[in-house]
Amino acid sequence: MRSRRDLSIGRSPTSTTLKPTNLPILLTPSSSSIRLALLALIFAVIPSTFAAPSTPTELQPEPKQLAVSSVRDAPGLPSNGLVSNGIHLGFLPFWSDEGPRAICTALGSCAAIWGDYWNVGTSPGTYTFAQADYHIDEIQRVVGGDVKGVYAPAVLFSGRMDQWTDAMTTQLVSTVRSINRRGITVWLRFCYEMNGGWMSYGLQPEEYVAVWRRVTTAIRAATNETYMFWAPNLWNGPVDDSVQGYTPYWPGEDYVDVAGLSVYWFGPERSINQVPETGSFRESLQPFYNLVGGAGSNPLKLKQGFPVVVAESSAPYYFDIPSSSRYYTQQGDTDIQPPLPNLNNYRASLNEPNPYPRSDDELAVKATWIAQMTGNSTAQRFPNLKAITWFNYLKKGNATAEVLADFRFVGGNSTVTSWLRENFGNQTAYEQGYTGAASSLRQSSSAIIAAPLLAVLILFLSA
Repeated sequence: MRSRRDLSIGRSPTSTTLKPTNLPILLTPSSSSIRLALLALIFAVIPSTFAAPSTPTELQPEPKQLAVSSVRDAPGLPSNGLVSNGIHLGFLPFWSDEGPRAICTALGSCAAIWGDYWNVGTSPGTYTFAQADYHIDEIQRVVGGDVKGVYAPAVLFSGRMDQWTDAMTTQLVSTVRSINRRGITVWLRFCYEMNGGWMSYGLQPEEYVAVWRRVTTAIRAATNETYMFWAPNLWNGPVDDSVQGYTPYWPGEDYVDVAGLSVYWFGPERSINQVPETGSFRESLQPFYNLVGGAGSNPLKLKQGFPVVVAESSAPYYFDIPSSSRYYTQQGDTDIQPPLPNLNNYRASLNEPNPYPRSDDELAVKATWIAQMTGNSTAQRFPNLKAITWFNYLKKGNATAEVLADFRFVGGNSTVTSWLRENFGNQTAYEQGYTGAASSLRQSSSAIIAAPLLAVLILFLSA
């Protein structure tokens, strides 16, 4: 995870208020005309009462019609595990503190995707992919269980694309082939977020496409259990922007197996806590989803659409770092190493003197975001969205403010972890509105109004 543009988009849904109705004071159950009038009133109110809350249409434009006749399967993705509305949950574990088994234990089930990072240098001895050896035994134990997930390592290259050599490709092929021989399916996120200037290999579309194709060809000649996972970073401008858009980095339909995108909710200034705004995820994903799904004019000229995966995501919760803390002088956007700090001793980063609503509630921030990504409305809108991968790290923030950025859903705040264990796959509480307790529902105005009206209806029908 590297520097990214802020996500501060969307508007709150509109609401309506029902004014009280003045009824005549002389009513008796024996009056048939009055009963009929009251029934008419009830049936006039109930339809609008039970209608879905209105949302500004600009937040929910109709998805474009697909120009392709079919969509590829997501290769190797299991049918079970942590899944909500058909959208699987994966994790990028904070390997220095916990691995996949700890996450499985905490949540009572295992994830469909286990991410990792492989750092690769340009000089001999720095591209052995030794990091794969550090974690592969635990990956094998986990995916050999009931949930046979996929392993999704991301290649983080420290050079420019024209510095990638055939020797590096040969070593990479050997690494993924040996992993496949252990019964592990690999989604290779090669040189991800290539449209970002924070990557040394970033913003070099022609060189990137050429290297991607060479690597893909070599891997497919050696194994059929490693799939190419093409994954740029969220770009809020035109998809065909020549520098940071998606299309300049597209290697071609024959060279991609899975399409993914890094999408985060960072909040204001990457240092202030705010609950994600309504429609933020949908608005962020839609252009990319349309592109790789072959929607509209089908600019990539696809014959088939691609399964879409959120390659990285989180909604970090920020804590102010006092000047006396050892983390105060630590470089920004770096991992916090164990032993980890007790965040109960740190103050949440608020927008003083006017905090955002619920900005003091870590669960509200994170659960709202994951509900936006995996809720029923998202599944219906994006039927080819197959999985999201949660970036489960604790880092020093990369903003000008001195903050700790807690990206974790598991392993940090125990209330947050417990909510995910108990509620993932049934986020009704967060699709209707969060009130402060992990298991609570906000009683909507529709329920408040409809219940007494129905009671009156039953009374008069039985009179």
